Formats: sequence, structure tokens, C-alpha cells
Amino acid sequence: MDFFIVGDERMVLGFGLVGIPGKVVEDSQSALDAVRWAISEKIKIILIDDRLAQSIQDQLQEIILKMDFPLVIEIPSVEGVREDRQSIRELLKSSVGISV
Repeated sequence: MDFFIVGDERMVLGFGLVGIPGKVVEDSQSALDAVRWAISEKIKIILIDDRLAQSIQDQLQEIILKMDFPLVIEIPSVEGVREDRQSIRELLKSSVGISV
């Protein structure tokens, strides 16, 4: 399966260490350009820093609703989970009932 990461330098480097390519971006326009590039390359799963995703939310929603692929997954940035979002641990507990 094809993965691609869009995020800051530390995030892209970290995922690169396990073989996932990515694009270092610093603003919303470059994030949107990276997502569009990944779509043009037929990448199946795009991982994106949730703070960047929030800045291009309208465009991402438009992309997600129009296409079967890619699957766009927002992941917490290295600064941690945004205050308005549940952590992965909390999501698992509420959806599956398992405390990790």
C-alpha cells in the first residue's frame, strides 16, 4: 500500500525512517500542493499533520468527498493532540471500549 506523509521536518523525518516518503511543508498552501501532488501520483493513503489539515480543511473535505482515494488520515503533530480533539487512546476507549 502506498503511504505519503505531509508535515513538518521532524514528522517527515520520523516516518521516513520506517520507509514512508513525505513532503516537508510549513504553510497551508504548500500542504495543499503536497496533497494534490500525492493524489496525482495515485498515493492511496495520505497522512497529514492535524494542524496543517485544519488550515486546509475546506479543500480537504472537497477532495475527500469527490474521490474514492486517497484515504486522508490526520495525525497529531509533534506538539501533541489539539485541545479540541480526542487522543487516540480516548478514541479507542470510546469506540471499542478498551482502555490502552
